[in-house]
Amino acid sequence: MMEHASYEHHQPQNSVVIPGQLIAVSRDGEEESSFLRGHGTYIEEDNATSGSSGSQTILRASVTGTIQRVNKLISVIPLAVHRYEGHVGDLVVGRIVSVGLNRWKVQLVPHQQSAILPLSGVHLPGGVQRMRTQQDAREMRQFLTEGDLVSAEVHKTLGDNSSLQLHTRSTRYGKLENGCWIQVPPGRIPKRKQHYVSNFMQGQFDILLGCNGWIWMQRATSKTASAASGTTTLTATTTARKERSDSNLMDDDDDNGGDQQLEDTAVLVGPELAELQEAQRAQHAASPYSGDERKALARLRNAVECLRLGGCIPITVESIERVYQYSLEQQWTPTDLLHPNHVVTLTNTLLFAKK
Repeated sequence: MMEHASYEHHQPQNSVVIPGQLIAVSRDGEEESSFLRGHGTYIEEDNATSGSSGSQTILRASVTGTIQRVNKLISVIPLAVHRYEGHVGDLVVGRIVSVGLNRWKVQLVPHQQSAILPLSGVHLPGGVQRMRTQQDAREMRQFLTEGDLVSAEVHKTLGDNSSLQLHTRSTRYGKLENGCWIQVPPGRIPKRKQHYVSNFMQGQFDILLGCNGWIWMQRATSKTASAASGTTTLTATTTARKERSDSNLMDDDDDNGGDQQLEDTAVLVGPELAELQEAQRAQHAASPYSGDERKALARLRNAVECLRLGGCIPITVESIERVYQYSLEQQWTPTDLLHPNHVVTLTNTLLFAKK
């Protein structure tokens, strides 16, 4: 860090700046209000300023980001952080790059070390809880194979956070199929308690904002489940439970007790819930998109891309929804969202609305 004299012109705290933009101007000889140059900035000397005595020191941004001030220190925090530093509990989206001995290697961010997904950390079909066997190890490619996209949670960090171990033991995680994937800088996705949103946009989509910058979006699985082609799949488990309940009712003459048993069959838990969710996923993967659904998904994807191109708006479900709705109000096609003028318009609209 370099110490310089007081500044007479400066950008306010949390202002968004681009590379080369002026942040502060100072004159030498005023030690009482000196400042320090921090990360994301550089110094430009100006010895020939007209109408001024002595030299001036100009502080400019070297990256696109927001200005942060701590006492006299002036720094620029980059908006686009391309390196992902994983933490336990992070929800991520990755791609299987290799299948090894009792483990898969998962790419979370290009040009970074791959994460490890052990065989013991995957969700077995039907939600069965048991030890993994040699037969499971031989059939690993039936679960996940090279090129598959998968959602997972960071289970632990190994070493100095350079390597991560994942797990997909929850029914919420697993193989991702029949949807759309897009990559943004990890720093553009703020950490939140909930990164997976089902029935997004009035039940149209399911969207997963991975902490590593990979975003997955698809038609809502509940929407697929309610379709006529999927009704029998979804009711199969409930029907089986009713049949078992009916057989139990034959041994019980108490009508009230029988009604209570039938009422309880509406709640699925444990392995039966896992079977139902697997049936929903299989139905979703096998069901083609209609023309309107494909167009809506393309609009959602381009809304995320528009935010990425804007460069200064955090990518959240709220900002994505606002861009999506604004494009509908303006009667733009999905392709129109990526027009440079429209990207600038949307970015300014969101920035002013935020203020």
